[in-house]
Amino acid sequence: MSPMASGPHRVKFPPGRRAIFLAALGTIGLLPLVSCAPKDSPEAQVRALFARAETAAEQRDLAALRPMISDKYADAEGQDKKAIEAVLRFYFLRNQSIHLFTRIQGIEFPEPARARAVVLVAMAGQPIKTGQELERLHADLNRFVITLTYEDKEWKVTAAEWRRAEPGDFL
Repeated sequence: MSPMASGPHRVKFPPGRRAIFLAALGTIGLLPLVSCAPKDSPEAQVRALFARAETAAEQRDLAALRPMISDKYADAEGQDKKAIEAVLRFYFLRNQSIHLFTRIQGIEFPEPARARAVVLVAMAGQPIKTGQELERLHADLNRFVITLTYEDKEWKVTAAEWRRAEPGDFL
């Protein structure tokens, strides 16, 4: 069964957690930048978006993240783009240092202009070099299902769902 086939849990985001999904976007890009996909393929474009988002999230740069979120963003918790931006501002104010560690479980394209990515994201206040460090660093561990749509010649996040992950998921 593919990671997409399992039903995601729809959990109301507590304060600060909604912002994690945007950080997840960027973290995906660092892991498999060396991909079998051609440079201009949709998968390579999605990975490039995630790489830019990771850099922006670790730099706490909301201005760089904002255009990566679709104006049509809507999730199961009733959040829209403005709500996600507000959560990001709050999260960036509360966390002066953001470090991300990720594992991509899969990227699928159910339609040519729509993508779904399953991503494991660990967030901590200090660099995370390996999955074995997650427990020692008390990292927040999450599994995201991120939906993207190709709009105006670029990929944008249109929805995200999350649930907690386990340290073993990252190994």
